[in-house]
Amino acid sequence: MQFLLGMIEGALDQPLGSDNLTRLRTRYDELWFAAIGRIRTGEVELDPVLQARTPDQRRGLTLIARPDAAIRKHVARFLRQLKEVEPEQYYYFVSEFHLTILSMFTATLNPEPFFARIEHYVSAVNLALRKVASIQIEFRGVTASPSTVMIQGFFESDALNDLRDALRDQLRIQNLSDGLDRRYRLETAHMTVARFRAPLRDGEGFARTLEEARQRPFGLMRIRSLSLVRNDWYMSHQALEIVKRYS
Repeated sequence: MQFLLGMIEGALDQPLGSDNLTRLRTRYDELWFAAIGRIRTGEVELDPVLQARTPDQRRGLTLIARPDAAIRKHVARFLRQLKEVEPEQYYYFVSEFHLTILSMFTATLNPEPFFARIEHYVSAVNLALRKVASIQIEFRGVTASPSTVMIQGFFESDALNDLRDALRDQLRIQNLSDGLDRRYRLETAHMTVARFRAPLRDGEGFARTLEEARQRPFGLMRIRSLSLVRNDWYMSHQALEIVKRYS
């Protein structure tokens, strides 16, 4: 992954070495430039469920990967810096950090029709994971939306996208694609680590802290295991149930 270390050290518009890297950098930049000005002026989108500070009742089914201890340590340090500026926002616990491989269905208030077919979902994942190439993600820098803060993930090979496509194919074959990709077609490798639930007290300071971490290295993730989990919208540890682990 040395190509990533050299690539991201340069300017944001530096030419990249592969189509995947170019696409990812472009997408993260689009998010960043659309959001950072709004964050600086406090025009963020507040999450109504997090505002209410009540347990989320929505449930979904998701295949995830967990970052290793070194990455978790670096991300936790970054979140502590954000929390010093804006303590009222929602910050993920270290145990909740995750990379979404694919949502089998989007978290919903009516998950039972989906969970009634849980064995079919497990079968679809089993079949999709029969042949999986090595997946490596370089977490470097941050981006944002008007509602979230994300750690950027970069990959050069097609292994992650191939796995996602294999999962989608198996879900369609087994007539399980009703809840698939409702919000968006997931093609990045970001980790969402913070969400806005209260008006910003110091938008300028928060934006400055984000800018200071814009190209910060968080570490290299070699995916060695995956988990199929029942989850709420935020992947909260108190709501998460492991359905099956894969190595």
